[in-house]
Amino acid sequence: MPCRERRKTATYRGASGTYYGFTVFTLEETLPRAAGIFALATPTIGPRPWRILLIGETPNFFAELSAHGSNAINEARRRGATHILLHFSPIATDRRREAGHDLWRHIRSPLVAWDNEDILRRA
Repeated sequence: MPCRERRKTATYRGASGTYYGFTVFTLEETLPRAAGIFALATPTIGPRPWRILLIGETPNFFAELSAHGSNAINEARRRGATHILLHFSPIATDRRREAGHDLWRHIRSPLVAWDNEDILRRA
């Protein structure tokens, strides 16, 4: 029986000092129907394995990150995002949004996506 390959993971710290563990997916994969925080990223060479282009939160990765996507998601792809890092978190939306903002304050990705509106921040 073939062995299933383990997924790559990544851990990032928020401005509060809280650590968030992420599971790495490619943008071509079917994403799970689960809630959490996501980060669109591209691999890099050096001490930081990922360049985070966008941070957001959603009640459903599958629905939020569909092929059409939001303006911020499309912009992250345009800027070279090839992977999506998922932090599974079934907590309430306002707490998930606070956690996503905590990560953004430390990482300072050029793009963020909150609520139904996209907030584009130019790096």
